[in-house]
Amino acid sequence: MRFGHIDSIILFGGAPLLAEFALTVAGRGEYDLAVFSSERHLEEVIPARGEKLETILKDNSVPFYSSPDINSDPRIRPLITPNTLGIGLGETWSFDSDLIYRFGGRLLDFMGIRLPQYRGGAHYSWQILRKNRIGCCNLQIINEDMIQGVFDSGAIVKSREYFFPPCVRIPQDYFDHAVREEIDFLTEFLAEVRAGKEFSAVHVQENFSIYFPRLYTPKHGLIDWRWTAADIELFVCAFDEPYMGASTFLDGKRVFLKDCRLEFNDGPFHPFQKGLLYKKANRAVFAAAGEGTLVIRKISDENGADIFDLIGTGMRFYTPANYLEEAMLYRADYDSQGIKKE
Repeated sequence: MRFGHIDSIILFGGAPLLAEFALTVAGRGEYDLAVFSSERHLEEVIPARGEKLETILKDNSVPFYSSPDINSDPRIRPLITPNTLGIGLGETWSFDSDLIYRFGGRLLDFMGIRLPQYRGGAHYSWQILRKNRIGCCNLQIINEDMIQGVFDSGAIVKSREYFFPPCVRIPQDYFDHAVREEIDFLTEFLAEVRAGKEFSAVHVQENFSIYFPRLYTPKHGLIDWRWTAADIELFVCAFDEPYMGASTFLDGKRVFLKDCRLEFNDGPFHPFQKGLLYKKANRAVFAAAGEGTLVIRKISDENGADIFDLIGTGMRFYTPANYLEEAMLYRADYDSQGIKKE
């Protein structure tokens, strides 16, 4: 398939990739550009730039719209012409059949995972838990099956795999590295479209499908101190920046942990010692964790305030059983406004 002459691009969604790609496209001046996002995404701070997405787009004169429902938004249809390319970058809505039809096969969705693996959400958190370091860029055609809830089922027109280096440990590391790979991938795609390249549409191999649901850190990020030390380290890493941190309890109050590394200089420890804070030195707390020690450098309260100076040796991290049970049973459901409250 060929996309023909493209003179305008509409980006849908949010997050760091949309911010950087919008600026890349706008800076080249080759296309008319518009962004359709949601209130939740526009309010999010892009870590690499330290500003909200809305501010970044405004400051760089990128036209954008906040839309709670893209399908009923009267501003989108007049922008779609036979020369318009649409790209979804983490959009919060599903497109209806009318919008899909209007794009005439030129509405694509970008997925930064190995399809059909890691469908669902919280992709990098799940990858960290599974010690998976393979990244992937995909552009797939948005089809009507997605309206019926068969997400990520469209044919893939371009794909590229890459590897995350060993220094990548927490979600923010994954995001930062991935964005560089993804911008290069999308820029190459636009160059290929402009050159008239013929793309081969490859269907997703459904027999390899894996689905992991979305996560909500306040509900899911509870540490079970019965786990192995290595599993706890991975868990804390999985909920580190840009999230609020994995949590547990200390003297009856919930605390959030970040910057955690596993060491083996002191242990092993008896199961009854798990969670005990046996040392505090060099701006780090040392927690017994079975086979080894969890060295933790960032500890905050529920408001995000640093409580490191309030922690003493002999105290113990623990998580009540009812919180662990709730974490296993809770299902996170998001819409354009964010997490749906029960």
